[in-house]
Amino acid sequence: MSEDLVQRSATELLQLLRERQLSAVELTRVYLERIERLNPRLGAYVLVRAEAAMVAAAEADARIARDGDDLPPLLGLPVSIKDLADTADLPTSYGSRAFADFVPERDAEVVARLKRAGAIVLGKTSTPEFGLRPTTEFGLHPPARNPWDLARSAGGSSGGAAAAAAASLCALAHGSDGGGSIRIPASLCGLVGLKPSRGRISVAPRHGEGWAGLSTQGPLSQTVADAALFLDATAGPALGDPYWAPPPDEPFSAAARRAPGQLRIGWATATSEGAADAEIAAATQVAVETLARLGHAVEETTLETDGMWDSLWQIAAANIAALPITTPDLLEPHARATYERGRALSAADYVSAVMRMHQAARRLVAHLDRFDLLVTPTLPHTAPPLGTLGADPATSAEEIHAFIPFTFPFNVTGQPAISLPLAQSADGLPIGVQLVGRPAGETTLLAAAAQLERALPWRARRPPIA
Repeated sequence: MSEDLVQRSATELLQLLRERQLSAVELTRVYLERIERLNPRLGAYVLVRAEAAMVAAAEADARIARDGDDLPPLLGLPVSIKDLADTADLPTSYGSRAFADFVPERDAEVVARLKRAGAIVLGKTSTPEFGLRPTTEFGLHPPARNPWDLARSAGGSSGGAAAAAAASLCALAHGSDGGGSIRIPASLCGLVGLKPSRGRISVAPRHGEGWAGLSTQGPLSQTVADAALFLDATAGPALGDPYWAPPPDEPFSAAARRAPGQLRIGWATATSEGAADAEIAAATQVAVETLARLGHAVEETTLETDGMWDSLWQIAAANIAALPITTPDLLEPHARATYERGRALSAADYVSAVMRMHQAARRLVAHLDRFDLLVTPTLPHTAPPLGTLGADPATSAEEIHAFIPFTFPFNVTGQPAISLPLAQSADGLPIGVQLVGRPAGETTLLAAAAQLERALPWRARRPPIA
């Protein structure tokens, strides 16, 4: 029964909970047992709140029995929280020795909303220091390993979240994305990974903005419908937010169930800064051809992204330098170099970087305006071996840049983007394909992603870890 349960999507599990064919206590126990058994090999979780999770599960069961249909949307669903999001009842280290014992006074708004929606927090998942790497290693905690091949990276910076979701150590995983940090590990671990629009999910209360709006929160999940559930539960501004996305015309879950209509779709397998391997380009081409067969108008396009990376990296560095770090010597070399770069920037340098970011975003959004959707590879390569990507501090920034040419431009533009697990490499590793929507265009993006998910189903494939 337990193995059958963990094969179910979050949407299916919620239905079983509502129909009282499954108890939240039973479901939570299944995930906690899997975490105890598999996490030592995966490095997905850095903290587990087993006792508190079981108490919350019992309370969820009591509420389901008492209140019938009048229930929060995620009631009884076990989820994980990335260790970049503040949690008032658990330490939040940001993957850094400099914050190893820090316990925030309040939950991040996204965590508070998940709790209000009835989700059961199982624990915190690992992240590289301050979320600065596309692989989850070299920081405070052991590396997050890929469930498809334990010698390979789970990606980053939401690598622990991806390892947990792919190995069924939670029903739904929270992540964050400042340059691809949800989509990268989703692609490497065979998951759906959604980066919502800038301002769609609040970064309150600790942060006024996430890296000048580059970073946002989002889900890693088994299905597009599950990602939409997360977005319905967490979307919307908090009072005083500097960015907010306009409310959708329909619930995101409804969008994921409907046909998208005929769309104009652009596609590319290279940007001005990088191209995909042949195997990944071929998988992207299959997705494009499938969309054409589904009735959409497809057209190859170009992606000029020159200049975006430097502004993004200056903004990230300045934000790291602004953290209350009293002992910089505790930082790992890549994070220390980023911190020092940020400390060397002037206020004028920072403002200039933000201005250049927005100028570059306007150019790319205008270039893509004739399309309803863009299709690209998520990454140029499959999962790298652990200990390789960015291991040398002297070249780490350049290696990271080369690994993410398709993801970071849409943090710059603020457009919603989703990675779908649509293919598998010859050596058995997942391949993700990225869909990018119009600004604030999550509903069309989710409708098209769900249609493509049905046409090229993935869920029957499971990683070998069990």
